[in-house]
Amino acid sequence: MRKHIFIIGLLLVSCLYYQAQAVDVNNNHTPVVTNVVAEQVDFEHVLIRYDVEDTDGDIMTVSVKVSANNKQSFDVPVTELEGAVGEGITSGTGKEIVWTITQDVALHQYGEGYVVAVMAGDRVVAELKRITWQKDKSEMVLIPEGSFEMGDNKLDNAPVHTVTLDAFYMDVHEVTVSQWRLFCSETGRRDGELWHFRGGENHPVVYVSQGDAKAYAAWAGKRLPTEAEWEKAARGGLVGKRFPRGDRMTHDDANYSGTRGRDRWDNPTRRPPAGTSPVAVFEANGYGLYDMAGNAAEWCLDEYDATYYNNSRTINPTGPEKGIATVLRGGSWSGGTGDLGVAVRSYWIPSNAFYLSVGFRCVIDVDANSNPKLNPEGKVWDGN
Repeated sequence: MRKHIFIIGLLLVSCLYYQAQAVDVNNNHTPVVTNVVAEQVDFEHVLIRYDVEDTDGDIMTVSVKVSANNKQSFDVPVTELEGAVGEGITSGTGKEIVWTITQDVALHQYGEGYVVAVMAGDRVVAELKRITWQKDKSEMVLIPEGSFEMGDNKLDNAPVHTVTLDAFYMDVHEVTVSQWRLFCSETGRRDGELWHFRGGENHPVVYVSQGDAKAYAAWAGKRLPTEAEWEKAARGGLVGKRFPRGDRMTHDDANYSGTRGRDRWDNPTRRPPAGTSPVAVFEANGYGLYDMAGNAAEWCLDEYDATYYNNSRTINPTGPEKGIATVLRGGSWSGGTGDLGVAVRSYWIPSNAFYLSVGFRCVIDVDANSNPKLNPEGKVWDGN
């Protein structure tokens, strides 16, 4: 017999659904979650029911988030789940998840402001659309248009907010020393004083300012990504995950501070210090992008403002008009796992090239016919 017992009880009836952006940009459709209802059924358990449909018949991954403040943030721990959750979920109605609530937070802390979010993603990876950009011989992959939830409700990463982006192509890996040399050779630009100390030809170029990165992008006929574009690409089609390939990060997944597993690049004693790995050593994310966590931190176009997410534009945002510095994303070989999250924001002085672990990658817009083109006609920036 189902009861609401305790002083306030736990009645979770608010419905909220998230849609995972599909990776196959040609034919794949996003899974849709509807009719989410949750209620406390006994002292220890909450029963969550939902319907989910993927019109392509794809196998899905379902996850759950809980808010204690009417969706302002989703930071209630949710660790003990059983039922139709995790990988291998198919379309259907009346799906059930049992949440053992006492394993996460004492029951008396719950009240009426709670909202359950059920999220589904299909992570189709078989038909990524790729091109080779002839100017710098880079491989690029198409990141599909659509909406995603940006941020993670921690410090300057908050609040989580919905952002809608047009499709764009992104370099599958960071710009390398070899590509930088080609740029310098063709433009007569001085090679630089420090970047050539950074490993071999297939390592990411570092010790570059944002101005250096913009100059390279202009030469190649591309541009730097906005912060929103970078985050969507880093998420790789996953929903609500901390890192580019899930919630777990080890040295088998990325090059960051220290050496273990597949990560053997860390040399703080070298002068100048060096620890980048060759690009594309670690597994790519769901969009086929390498090193979206670790190796070299990456310049974005946006100015940095810690409070920007409070009033961010929702369509193709380009950041605040003024900021204290310029956004960096992705963490690097010299930082820890706390720097590697897909939502983690950092910043650096844009004119300063004297940083041993900052590099970049480029993007290019697409036109109405899905052809790569910078700033195509009709593109709307900073819309609401």
